Amino acid sequence: MRPRNETDDRPALAAVLVVVPARDEQDEIGGCLTSVAAAAAEVDLPVVVSVVLHRCTDRTAERVDEVVAAHPDVRWVVQDSDADSLGGARADGVEAGRSHGTLADLDPVTVWVASTDADSRVPHTWLRAQRDLADRGLDLVLGTVEPREDGSESARLWHAQHHLAEGHLGIHGANLGARLSAYDQAGGFPALDDGEDVQLVRAVRDGGMPWTSTDRTRVVTSSRRRGRAGKGFARFLRRLDDAVATFGATEELEERLRTEILRLAQERGPAKTLCPSEAAGAVDPTRRRTLTHVARAVACTLADEGVVVVTQKGVPVDGRTTPGPVRVGLVPEELRGPVEV
Repeated sequence: MRPRNETDDRPALAAVLVVVPARDEQDEIGGCLTSVAAAAAEVDLPVVVSVVLHRCTDRTAERVDEVVAAHPDVRWVVQDSDADSLGGARADGVEAGRSHGTLADLDPVTVWVASTDADSRVPHTWLRAQRDLADRGLDLVLGTVEPREDGSESARLWHAQHHLAEGHLGIHGANLGARLSAYDQAGGFPALDDGEDVQLVRAVRDGGMPWTSTDRTRVVTSSRRRGRAGKGFARFLRRLDDAVATFGATEELEERLRTEILRLAQERGPAKTLCPSEAAGAVDPTRRRTLTHVARAVACTLADEGVVVVTQKGVPVDGRTTPGPVRVGLVPEELRGPVEV
């Protein structure tokens, strides 16, 4: 499903709610919330930031208090959560934030919910860009995410391959925004540890609500190899580390994988898909398993460029953060030509 060309009549936004779940993030939460405060300063709307202390056992709460004290202009809500999942913690953050006096009496259609993660840094234009898109009648905005450059070969591979652009197909809880009314209609964040962002976005899009994807709100996230969610960026980079250690991430290797993915996709046509492991096996059958993770990264690059689409059970996903097997195929007609806003 592509971004809708038409948008709906919507009233102007009256306020913004930012939700940031944190679980033992004492080293990262300060930088994240400072960046959120800078973004809040650039919108001429009241901004409520809901920080969820998700079963924290370290000094995250102290770090949050320091940022709150340093930015009294932001309306802060700090909420403890014993949720069993990351999705549950995100949902707790939305509920706590919308109960703030600034938002409690507003029509949900006039409130924008922006989501990020405690190990991420948002640009100062993050909320301003989302507000602009929302005021054009959109109900959902999907942003891009990139890992921090840490000097590793895997990070270099990621950055070299990913050409983040308008109309991308990625879904990241660290960078998405939705009108509160659309969030409610979609049922909110489901209680899942992985894929809660994908499920919410799928529900919004299946509901026929107008949406778009953009690179104008790009968020930088941690390059750590052990993340709070079991199947996110951290695991993806860790697998790239393993592949690089075994084979070496040379430009020649990347080009060979790219060629094989495109060859197989063209041979099968738009009605059929392939597994990244097939391209890996075509390059080196003896190291197929090891190379599969690099092939998956190359497929994500091609998807960012709009050349192929990465799917899971027929639904476009971001292969970097989506757990489980994915398929790769030519971009079907209905996914071509993203809306320009």
